[in-house]
Amino acid sequence: MSRPRHLHAALLAGAVALCAMPASAQLSSAPVLPLGRTLDGTLGRSDPAINERGRFQVFRLDVTLGTRYSIVMRADDFDAFLSVARLVNGLTDYVASDDDGAGNSNARLRWAPKDAGTYYLVAQSLKADGTGAFTVRLDTLPTVILMPPRTLALGAPMMGELTETDPAVDETGAFFDLYRITAQRGQRLSIEMKSNALDSFVSIGRMIGDSLDVLETDDDGGDEKNARLRYTVKEDGIYIIRAQALDVNTTGSYRIGVSERVLRPAVIVNLASGVGVRGRIADEDEEADDGTLFDSYRIAARAGESVTITMRSSAVDSHLSLGQMTDGEFTKIVDDDDGAGGNNARIQHIFERAGEYLIRASTVGSGKTGSYTIRIDRRSASRPARRS
Repeated sequence: MSRPRHLHAALLAGAVALCAMPASAQLSSAPVLPLGRTLDGTLGRSDPAINERGRFQVFRLDVTLGTRYSIVMRADDFDAFLSVARLVNGLTDYVASDDDGAGNSNARLRWAPKDAGTYYLVAQSLKADGTGAFTVRLDTLPTVILMPPRTLALGAPMMGELTETDPAVDETGAFFDLYRITAQRGQRLSIEMKSNALDSFVSIGRMIGDSLDVLETDDDGGDEKNARLRYTVKEDGIYIIRAQALDVNTTGSYRIGVSERVLRPAVIVNLASGVGVRGRIADEDEEADDGTLFDSYRIAARAGESVTITMRSSAVDSHLSLGQMTDGEFTKIVDDDDGAGGNNARIQHIFERAGEYLIRASTVGSGKTGSYTIRIDRRSASRPARRS
């Protein structure tokens, strides 16, 4: 969503009157957009254009504090764009905008003014060459209904629905529902939000006063437009899960559930030279401090030996790390995420010291899962490479 700021009043006013008139008089001549009525308009070649977009017309809005408004602009001939602005010390302050909230080429702006008074609606073409007929309408929205968080239990998914009476996230304006879950330190939670009606976005956090302190978020960890958030609990207590749409003004039903991820015993595979090995990054794999899941492979190296390690996958963006265990901690020597092109990783390395080394096969981005192949090729150190 684009929100241009502080354009001079005369630019906004140019849509409604002759340039020879004072700016205040020009704005005062903007037609009022009344509640509950649809107004017809046409963007023509003579209408002005600003904000690196197309031509526009201006309407006056007289609004009250505590009321939520819906403004819809429909157009068949161009891509509609709506924005709301007000004058502040002679400057035009844009406070909200939308370009596709009503679907297709139509715009819908849901908006709750922070102050009563006069605002200006800019009805515009998103693209510079847009002209044609349009309609614009102003209505009030139902009052927000604040509900306490619903309790989620492990392994017991629930159905929910985002509606226009739900509260909205301050930063984005997206509607949301809240859920609560009691968790213990060390639990590895998997939170899934699925929907055919909206692009899912899920967060987990803890309440600080009346505000949610968000700890982790996800919008595409599941298939298609579904969210899957993996979170390892840091301390015992009550956690809040926020289910919302990625896009502003979106409503629809969804399914949300929480399960516990059980860590399978760590297995370190000896990697033989010249043989491709198939593997899979899975929910039950070990998890690094950055939230990425990984498989471990062991190699024994000789001093001066050169190796090429390659990880390929069509399911995940591959990431390789080469290192050693030091006092129970993995110490990275070198890593790579795209050395083999595309989503494939490759490390070329020469060992200065003989010893046992570990390779971590993982992904770019936390919580990703999928199949891959890994291979190591050994040869003499005949070309420059990274050294350990």
